[in-house]
Amino acid sequence: MRRPIPSFASLCLVLAAGCDAAGTKPTDNGDNPYGLTLTGPGVLSVSPLDTTTIYSITPLGKVAPPGHVLPTDHIYISFVDAWSGQQQLNDCSARPVRAAGAGVIDFILATEARGDTKVDVQMTKTFHYYYDHVLLNAGMTLGKHVNAGDTIATTTGSCPSMDLGVWDGDYTPPGYVNTNRYAGQSLHVVPPLRYFSEPLRTALYRRVRLFEGVPSDKDGRTDWGVKGRLAGDWFHSSLATASAGTVGGPDGWPKSLSFLYDYFSRAPLLSVGGTVSPALVTPIPAAIGDPAMLGVADGVIAFATQAYNGLVNPGWFLIQMTAEDRLRIEFFATATSRPASFTSAAQDYVR
Repeated sequence: MRRPIPSFASLCLVLAAGCDAAGTKPTDNGDNPYGLTLTGPGVLSVSPLDTTTIYSITPLGKVAPPGHVLPTDHIYISFVDAWSGQQQLNDCSARPVRAAGAGVIDFILATEARGDTKVDVQMTKTFHYYYDHVLLNAGMTLGKHVNAGDTIATTTGSCPSMDLGVWDGDYTPPGYVNTNRYAGQSLHVVPPLRYFSEPLRTALYRRVRLFEGVPSDKDGRTDWGVKGRLAGDWFHSSLATASAGTVGGPDGWPKSLSFLYDYFSRAPLLSVGGTVSPALVTPIPAAIGDPAMLGVADGVIAFATQAYNGLVNPGWFLIQMTAEDRLRIEFFATATSRPASFTSAAQDYVR
């Protein structure tokens, strides 16, 4: 099976003022409280972990409902082999975590009850990188300036990985059909490894691998949306007027779903956070067609769930785009053949 992904907050203890449930600041865009004068992208020159201890790197775009319904906006740096089947032999002891680039700590959030912490370092007026599932060292507080290579934290003492994300306020991925659904790091996500200086960049790209092997796209992707087509992210109609922070937080996860593409094979998938079905990921049969090409004119689409990551929730989905920005969906958990039509249990989702 693929490497397990740690869930986001079971506890959201805010250590920085002005944090919403998704862990983003309401003034993410262009916020520069520390008077940084540099502009444009920063340069990352130091590996967060000793490169000799990095077993693998997972690109952007992993899905693992219910915590990661939409493609993940960060990469995973694994320091053990999580696929060996002998996890009891892995060394999970805390490892030093170094600042990848110089900047100011402008955000701190405890993301797990056990003490896992997320920390964001702002390098320029618009460019940030962050770590999650680390334990900050003493003295690492808001407004603290760090230099590239400073040891600012350790891993948590748990396996198998830590998170690295990079975001640039000057960039928005083009595949977000409705940008009002995303905030901060998600709205402005960029592929982290591109911003490392050479020869470190090449060394880190060499570590990119998955259970299946080396993906053709070592950066990955989060934005699969196509306007007027099924592909991309959708949100329950009850979230139509909700803030991006609510949509991207624990209250929004069960009410989100995404038509995306597998981060290794690029086969189409449906990721569901809950509400219409159990939290699940299922491949979309090839006979249904490419979600990036399916729209209102295609009428009702029906398919049975299939195994993904070794798991399957048996049943059938009925899906219909009723407008360019609206779809109806229903899951029939006990069906063994195509359901005849929607019932009163069908739910509406919007962009």
